[in-house]
Amino acid sequence: MFAALGRLTYRFRLAIVVVYAVVVPPMVWLGLPVFERLRAGGFEDKTAESWFVYQALVENIKVGGPDLMALYTAPSGTVDDIEAYAAAIEAITRVEADPGVIATASWYTTQAPQLINKDKTRTFILIALKGDDQAKIETTRRIGPLLEAAPLELQLAGGLPVNMAVATTVADDLKRAELVAFPITAVLLLFFFGSGASASLPLILGALSIALTLAFLRVLAHFTPVSIFAVNLVTLLGLGLAIDYSLFMISRYREELPRLGVEGAVRRTLATTGRAVAFSGVTVAASLCGLFVFPQMFLHSMAIGGIVVVLGAVVFATTLLPALMALLGKHVDALKLPFVRTKPKAVEHTFWHAIAHAVMRRPVVTALAVAVPLLVLGVPFLRFNPSFPDYRILPPEDPAFVANDILDREFAGKQMTPIDVVVRTKGRALDKDNLEKLYQLSQILESKPVRQVSGLFTLVPNVDKDVIIDKLSLPREQQDPQIQMAIDAFSHDDLFRFAVFLDVTFNEPASLALVRELRALEVPGLEIMVGGGAPFLLDLVDALTERAPWMIGVVCLVMFVVLFLVFGSVTLPLKAMVMNALSLTASFGAIVWVFQDGRFSEVLDYVPLGISDTTAPLLMFAIVFGLSMDYEVLLLARVREEYVRTGDNEAAVAHGLARTGSLITRAALLLFVVIAAFGTSKIIFMKSLGLGMALAILLDATIVRGLLVPAAMKLMGSWNWWAPAPMVALWQWAGMSDLEE
Repeated sequence: MFAALGRLTYRFRLAIVVVYAVVVPPMVWLGLPVFERLRAGGFEDKTAESWFVYQALVENIKVGGPDLMALYTAPSGTVDDIEAYAAAIEAITRVEADPGVIATASWYTTQAPQLINKDKTRTFILIALKGDDQAKIETTRRIGPLLEAAPLELQLAGGLPVNMAVATTVADDLKRAELVAFPITAVLLLFFFGSGASASLPLILGALSIALTLAFLRVLAHFTPVSIFAVNLVTLLGLGLAIDYSLFMISRYREELPRLGVEGAVRRTLATTGRAVAFSGVTVAASLCGLFVFPQMFLHSMAIGGIVVVLGAVVFATTLLPALMALLGKHVDALKLPFVRTKPKAVEHTFWHAIAHAVMRRPVVTALAVAVPLLVLGVPFLRFNPSFPDYRILPPEDPAFVANDILDREFAGKQMTPIDVVVRTKGRALDKDNLEKLYQLSQILESKPVRQVSGLFTLVPNVDKDVIIDKLSLPREQQDPQIQMAIDAFSHDDLFRFAVFLDVTFNEPASLALVRELRALEVPGLEIMVGGGAPFLLDLVDALTERAPWMIGVVCLVMFVVLFLVFGSVTLPLKAMVMNALSLTASFGAIVWVFQDGRFSEVLDYVPLGISDTTAPLLMFAIVFGLSMDYEVLLLARVREEYVRTGDNEAAVAHGLARTGSLITRAALLLFVVIAAFGTSKIIFMKSLGLGMALAILLDATIVRGLLVPAAMKLMGSWNWWAPAPMVALWQWAGMSDLEE
């Protein structure tokens, strides 16, 4: 099939280039405004208990979490001066009229002392909003101007301004990463290829792959939510893989050109390296499919963006690139650098040929010398503390960081995200029998390590239980209007709410431990559900932990099938997975040792949080596992070519590593530059992910691929190519058993 594709691309080379030239400009135009369509957030799990609690609060009790906090500062005087007071009340009235606002709470309307600081120079308004993350962000943008209350100075705090700041910072980081990665990559490509013509082709393919995917994401965003985080992955993989595939394809073409001529070189390149590139792309895309196991929208978006850009890179590498090489013909080395050698060395004179034979003389020693240090590097991962970052994920100078920091220091901001305990009763919650049970639950909650339990039983202190129950159980028409307002904030029909405040932040272990305790409570006749910031985080961690084995299983199964189809062996796929696991383990340990433990924070410019992002290992596994298989396929494809020709396992390994070792190292260095550029992000999550992946790629392409793989293949001998007879028959029936000529 790939040899036939080579004939077609050579024959219709000009037509292929013209078609792409016509299609690309509209595609670029379509993809440019993609940021306007993408969404921040997307972390919620709509099957989780915390989501059901949130829905119950918003739809039934008509309250929500403190999504937004408007922090007011009096530059002179106090916030209760008559002019400031009037301006704040007017702003609150304007905001409450917005359809996206559920409710507000402020010192001006409640006189609650926790909403104003000691010297009365600052106060804040709690604002609960309707809808998902994107709807809340749109409401925040709309009501921001309405909150202005001169002479008071306004700052926006809370989770939503943080999410919005993260989205803006991610977009800025992306531009900076591109400005860093493209010129460095261009210089390295020029040096590696030794020619301006060859070096320009990978950059063209990378830009086209990214443009195609951004256009696709913009269209997709009209039908389903798409996370802004997908763009970072699209740029990283689009540029990185286009460079990898181009490097291998062009190098093979240049190798075959003197012997076979232009048409023969194009055909042979597609029949061998093109085949490997296609299957390599499938393995990378397959590894990203594992992210669909999880319910979070932002993981789905990253999977979709990654799969599209990978398959786009494969399509460009196997159609447009051969057509361009065919048009260039022998001028593929035009604009040659005089001081760079472009003619490949004889196999037996290469560095990697010598390395392969040295390794295979002492395979056991080499395997242990590589595997043991990688496992040791992975030990810190045993201390992995999965959590969800707070506002400190942002640069300290960001307005959202500044505002939230003021809340933390002057208002005990950690109390702004209570745990919501929502109880469903049998019948009306305010019936006397149910109130007796709810009072019992209130006492249990107050006995826990909490700062305060807020609810209908605690509104008036030191009141006898029977008096409270008698008062709360009155029919609505007989109820005091002031008390009825409080009842409406904590109860509706068969639902009753407690707000539990802690002395620790939502993402600390003590918060998560308390959530587990509360969810384990049993009071006869009451259905207890727990929501809020800490339960949301716990549900996220539990969902990811529970489904991670399924993701790993899906990825490994698909990888096994693809690699079996390529090589007809059941042992090579298993060996490849073990090799990849070693480099991943080391990089997992590294991000814990550096970012969770707070090392090199000044050099790397981040604020240590003492936690690790819950999703980082999953994303690293999906992305790096696929990229590692990328190099594995390209290396073993060349080894298999030689093995089919000679039947000599050791010679095939040495020949394959000699032909691809330098290319893999160069490709990995280029990919390292691209990924490390994303490590310059001001968001610690993106920084740790970028540097962790960069380390994994570097380890995989050097000591794993160059030392551990040949050692393992030497030890396995003829078992490298073993498969049960029925599977071999199936492989041959599928037409995968012979290399194309």
